[in-house]
Amino acid sequence: MTELRSIQSICSGLEAVGDLVVRPWDIDDAPTLVAAWQDEEIARWNPVPPEPSLDLAERWIRSTETQNEASVGIDIVAVRAGLVLGELGLQVDPAQRVAEIGFWVGSNHRGGGVGRGLLAIAQLLGAELELRGLVALVDPGNGAAAALLISMGWPEVPTTSGRRAFAFRVAT
Repeated sequence: MTELRSIQSICSGLEAVGDLVVRPWDIDDAPTLVAAWQDEEIARWNPVPPEPSLDLAERWIRSTETQNEASVGIDIVAVRAGLVLGELGLQVDPAQRVAEIGFWVGSNHRGGGVGRGLLAIAQLLGAELELRGLVALVDPGNGAAAALLISMGWPEVPTTSGRRAFAFRVAT
């Protein structure tokens, strides 16, 4: 992988996808994170705290700073006109040069191409980090996520887990 750079530097170097840009979480985003944790659709497919609170969101956001700086666990937000629309997370395995990704889109922004933009950004980020590939694990009942991944050229690959796996080979 490339020499260690701040996630802020990496995000600012990525080209925008349409009008979506990415940046690290900011403490001012805590209310948006609480709302996402309380969103039934996000909670259905993603691990969320059982009792979301502003304090917990602020602590979680602060914890992402350390992960982001190590470029091992990367959590960033997609923003349009200053408004957080969704999140993209990567768990990087530096030895294998592969990252597992996860993402969510806020309820008011679903169906408008934000998920597609997040996947495009994940692909750009994978190239920027000189990864060999990206993997998304999807609950079998999450047909929308599976369809989106397939439409973006992420073929389904065999897995022994109870989840469906989709892979993207990053051109390096």
